[in-house]
Amino acid sequence: MTSEQYEKWANENDIFISKVYYRITFKGMGLYILNSFKFKLFPKFFYMNGKYFTECGFNWLGWIFEFQWNR
Repeated sequence: MTSEQYEKWANENDIFISKVYYRITFKGMGLYILNSFKFKLFPKFFYMNGKYFTECGFNWLGWIFEFQWNR
C-alpha cells in the first residue's frame, strides 16, 4: 500500500490519529486506544488489510479503538 493509498483510505474512514494513549502488544498483535481529530457521535467501523499488517476497529467520540496484527 502506497502512502497515497493509505491517505485515501484514512480519509474515507475518517481516521486522523493525533496520539496513542494506550497500547497492549503481544507477538505481532496489538490492541490500541488512540485519540483522533475526527469526532464521531456514532461509532464508525473500519477495516484495512495492508501488506504488512491488518487492522480493524472503530472511531467513536474522538477515540479510536483498534486491534492490529502483523503478517
